[in-house]
Amino acid sequence: MKKLFTSAILVLILSISVGAQEKVYFDENWEKTTQDKMEFYRETENKGKLTLIRDFYKNGKLQMEGLASNTIPGSEVYEGKVIWYSPEGKILSTATFSGGKQIGPAQTFDEKGRPVEDLVYKADGTFKGKMYVYKDPELSSFYNSVTIYENSDTFKTIAYDEDIKGIRYEITTDSKGKYETKYYGDKGKHIGTSNANSSDDNLLVEYYYHPMRVSKIEKQKSDGTIKESIIYSKNGKILQEEKKNKKDGYKTTYDETGKKIGNLTYVYEKESNYYKPQDGEDYQFNYDLSGYSVIDVYKNGSVVLNKYFDEDGKLSSEKVVKDDMIQEIKYYHPDGRLKGALTYKDDMPYTGTLFEELNEQQYKEGILVLSKSFREDEKIKSEKKLNAKQTGYDSTVYDEKGGIAYTYTHPLEEGEGFTAQIVQYVKGKPGNKSVVKEGILQSGKIKYKTESGLKEMERSGKWILLKVYTAEGKLIQDSKILADTEPQDLYNASSTTLQEDDLLYEF
Repeated sequence: MKKLFTSAILVLILSISVGAQEKVYFDENWEKTTQDKMEFYRETENKGKLTLIRDFYKNGKLQMEGLASNTIPGSEVYEGKVIWYSPEGKILSTATFSGGKQIGPAQTFDEKGRPVEDLVYKADGTFKGKMYVYKDPELSSFYNSVTIYENSDTFKTIAYDEDIKGIRYEITTDSKGKYETKYYGDKGKHIGTSNANSSDDNLLVEYYYHPMRVSKIEKQKSDGTIKESIIYSKNGKILQEEKKNKKDGYKTTYDETGKKIGNLTYVYEKESNYYKPQDGEDYQFNYDLSGYSVIDVYKNGSVVLNKYFDEDGKLSSEKVVKDDMIQEIKYYHPDGRLKGALTYKDDMPYTGTLFEELNEQQYKEGILVLSKSFREDEKIKSEKKLNAKQTGYDSTVYDEKGGIAYTYTHPLEEGEGFTAQIVQYVKGKPGNKSVVKEGILQSGKIKYKTESGLKEMERSGKWILLKVYTAEGKLIQDSKILADTEPQDLYNASSTTLQEDDLLYEF
C-alpha cells in the first residue's frame, strides 16, 4: 500500500514538472534582461506537442497569448490563433498561423475597440477583407473610409461622412493599377464617374469636410483644360460657375446670398489652345473656399487691377496696371484703413513705401531712402538709411534682444560684391572694425554667425586668417588663406567671401 502511494506521488510530481511554467524577462525592445530591468515578461507552459506562450506587461496584465512550436524569442513559430492585448486589457489584434506563417483570419482594433483591419490571409500571402479609417479632424483624417479587398490587387475604397450610402466617393482599383472614381452628392445621388487614363473628358469633384459637402464639380477636357466648373458654398449655394466652348467662355461669381458680384469673359485663341481673359473680374478663391485670395480685373484682354487678400479674407493691397506695367500699389490695414502707397515709373518703384512680408522700403523719386526688415515678432531686425550726401547708406543690424550687432556704411551703387566699412558691437559697445571691398576683407577683423556655428576672419598682409567654430564654440578649422584667391563657393565653410546677408543671419 505504501509503495502504491509513493508511486502516485511520483506521478504527480512528474506531471507538475512537465507542466511547470518558465519565466523570461524582456526590456522595452524585447531583448532579454534581468527582472529588475524588465518591462515585459514571458511564461511558457507545455501543451502536448506545443507550448503556450503568455507575455505580460510589467504590471502583470496579459500582453499576448498563443501556441507555438518554437518559443525562442524573435524566432517564434506560432500555431493557431494568437491574441495581443492593450495595457487596459482590450484586444489589439488577432492573427491565425500555421507553421509560423499567417494563414486565415486576422483582425486589428484601435484604442476605442473599432476594427481597423478585418482580413483573411491565404497560404500564398494574398488576402481579402476590409480595412477601416475613422474620421478625426484633429489628426487630419477628415472622412470615414472603408477599403474592401477582393484580393490583394483589386480593391475599392469608399470615403464617406456618417452614412456609407450617403454623400461619398468610391475609388475602385484593378490588378493592373487602373482606377475609377465615382462621386456621390447629398442623399447618395450619383454625380458622375471619372476613369483614369481615359481619352474622354475627365470629372473632378471636391468636398468640404465636417460635415461632408460638395465644394466643387469640375469637368476637364482630355488635355486638362477646364470645360465646366461649379464652386459651392457650405450651405449648397453656387459661388462660382465657369463654362468654356469652342469660341469663348465666362466665369461668374456670386456672394453667399446668390447675388452676382463679378463676371469674366474669355476669348479662345485656337493657335495656342488658350482661353484668354478678356473683360471683367476674375475672383480666385483661397484653398478652403472661405474667401478670395486674388481678384484680377481685365479690360480689353489686359489686367488693369489686382486685388490681394490676407488669410482672413481682408483686402491687403491693390495694384494698378497699365500696358502690363505697374502704375501704383496701395496697401491696407485689416480694418480697411490705408497703410501706404507706392507709385511706379517705367515699372520701377518711384515714390512711396513698398510693403513686402517682413520688409518695408521707402522710395523718393526712384531712390531707396529707407529700408527696414522685421522678425516674426515684429521686432526690427535691420534698417538702412540714405546718408545726407546721398552717396551711400548707413545700416544697422540688431540682435534678437534689440541691441546693436553691427553698423556699416556702404556705397549707393555696389559692384559685384559687398563693399562696406563695418563696426561690430559687443555688449552694446563698438568692438572689431573692418573694411570689405567686393566681398574681400581688406583690413581689420570680424566675427559672424553661420548656419553651422561661428566664423572669424582677420586680415594680415596678403593673408586672411580664418577660424571656424561649432555652435558650441569648439574650434574646428584654423586656416591661412590668400586674400586674392580665385572666386570661391560662398556656401563652403572655408570661404572667405563676406556677403551682406552674413551680417543679417539670425542670432
